[in-house]
Amino acid sequence: MREPSEPPSAAPATIATVAAWLPQARWFAGKHADGARAISIHDELATPAGKVLLVDVAVGAGEPERYVVPVDAAGADAAASRAFATWLVRVVRGGLRVEAGRGAIVGRLAETPGGATGTPAITAVHLLGVDASNTSLLVDLGEAGPGLVSLVFKLLRRCRPGIQPEVEVGEFLALHTPWSGAARLRGWLEYVPDDAAEAPTVLATIHDAVPASVSAWDRLGPLVAGGGLHGPDRDRLLVIVARLGLATAEMHAALASRPDIPAFAPEPATPRHWQAEAAGMVARLAAVARLAREQADRHPEPLRGRLLRFAAREGAFASRLKGLAACPADLCLIRIHGDYHLGQVLLDAADAPAIIDFEGEPGRPLADRRAKVAACRDVAGMCRSFDYLLRHAALHGGGPWQASDLRLLETTFLAAYAAHAAGGCWWPARDADGLLEVFTLDKAIYELAYEMNHRPDWIDVPLAALDAA
Repeated sequence: MREPSEPPSAAPATIATVAAWLPQARWFAGKHADGARAISIHDELATPAGKVLLVDVAVGAGEPERYVVPVDAAGADAAASRAFATWLVRVVRGGLRVEAGRGAIVGRLAETPGGATGTPAITAVHLLGVDASNTSLLVDLGEAGPGLVSLVFKLLRRCRPGIQPEVEVGEFLALHTPWSGAARLRGWLEYVPDDAAEAPTVLATIHDAVPASVSAWDRLGPLVAGGGLHGPDRDRLLVIVARLGLATAEMHAALASRPDIPAFAPEPATPRHWQAEAAGMVARLAAVARLAREQADRHPEPLRGRLLRFAAREGAFASRLKGLAACPADLCLIRIHGDYHLGQVLLDAADAPAIIDFEGEPGRPLADRRAKVAACRDVAGMCRSFDYLLRHAALHGGGPWQASDLRLLETTFLAAYAAHAAGGCWWPARDADGLLEVFTLDKAIYELAYEMNHRPDWIDVPLAALDAA
């Protein structure tokens, strides 16, 4: 089916309005870049909710970044509106093709069992947080019966042409593995350029909602802040952490389970891989150390001095990262989650986990996110998330941060993980601790850059870990 749309003709007033608020949006990656910004409309189409704009933003002499921006008649962000959610669900579940000026927006139904079609009534739309690189909505449907009643719609704000890992992994897990520990993909929205030489871009995904669930961060946060590791909630907290370890190992086992599918077939790690991985880590360290020097004067003491001391330790950190080149080769590289932390796991009312958001780190190119790497990267990400949890609780009246608490969470998680991962091709038979140490250091360095660029109030969390490293 086709629905015609006018070619791009965004009014100057609309462009000016978007240009006024877009640089402050949480999901806008270039908010801290230097230089004047030039904003233009690459394509647009009209919807009952307003317009969907593909906005190009050029900062200085850099390559333009493209974003998907639904707007209402006044030019305000309409992504969280019921009208836009209704349109999106209708296009995806109807498999519609909506013509724009330079291409078309196409709804794709996932080839997963049990997917519903048709256009249901939407009874409510809930914005799922604002501290994210994308925009996620919980959409309640007016469908009767015991089946699907809610969907999660995620608008992938940064437009990157090519195969989107969240779609690729979602279909793989549903069609080619028996694992049911992830929220099921139901469909996606895709921009298809008129120029056949240009790759399509996934703009949004739709997944089943996990009923009565909250993120592991939101479940564990109050338990920790209430003295959970030293009070009556200790056993429950540690049971949840152990379940996270098991779920993580089951996820990796599923991702490594199909050697007959090339995009997901495990590949033996080689010395060349470890050398390249170490070189990438050292290059990232150099960039973060440079950023710390540049931004140090923006912060008061003692934070300023701590940033400069981190930068001064660049050589020592680089030596430790280079140790990755000597890591054991008795493991395979696999597809992983890629952006794994407590916010990426939902817990239902019984504390059973479901893993979400397989798109990888939004700031990385799609090719990097689809690469096969050491599963230890995900494991390190979760261990670093435990540190965030404890330090955040300490800053909000949950008692002092204690290294022994972090060790307890890490060892509980790792014991449950290793018990299931043992013998798996993706987990080393020896020196897992050394491998994890390097990936954890690299993750903290990445976090420091992220917080400097996006959440300055959180800089202390990774910096404290690096101070002690």
